[in-house]
Amino acid sequence: MEQVGYITKILPENKCKVLVSRISGCKGTCKTCSGCPTPTMHIVMKKTLDVAVGDYVKIGVDSSIVLKYSIFLYGFPLLMFMLSIVLVNVIFPNLKGIDIIGFLVGVVTMILAFFVVKLVDKKYAHLSTKAMYMEQKISKKDI
Repeated sequence: MEQVGYITKILPENKCKVLVSRISGCKGTCKTCSGCPTPTMHIVMKKTLDVAVGDYVKIGVDSSIVLKYSIFLYGFPLLMFMLSIVLVNVIFPNLKGIDIIGFLVGVVTMILAFFVVKLVDKKYAHLSTKAMYMEQKISKKDI
C-alpha cells in the first residue's frame, strides 16, 4: 500500500510533518457521483530522505503491522463475543433460555471489548507512524 505525501514542516529530532489524503474505498474519481471528497490529515514521520518543505514523497506502509492491528481491532471483540457465549453455556448448561442469555452476555462482552480496543488504540496511537516510511522523493509531475 503506497501513498503520496506533501512535506509541510521540518521538525526537530529528524522528523517532518507530512500532509496525506486519507485512503477511501473509492478513489474519488467516479464520474457517476462526481467524486467523493477525501479528507487530508497531517502525520509526523521520521525523515529518512533528504527532503525539504514543499517536496512530495512516496509513502510506503508496512502491511504486516496494518494486518496485525486489523486482526486485533476486529478479532478481539469477536473472540470475546464467542468466548463469553461458550462460557455461559458451559457454566449454566441447564438454564432455561440459555441461548438468548448467552447471546445477550456475548453482546455486552463484545461492547466491553470495543472499549478495551479503544483504550489500547489511544495508548499506542503514536506507534502507528512506525508502520509508515518514506520510500522516495518524487516530483510534482509524477503524482
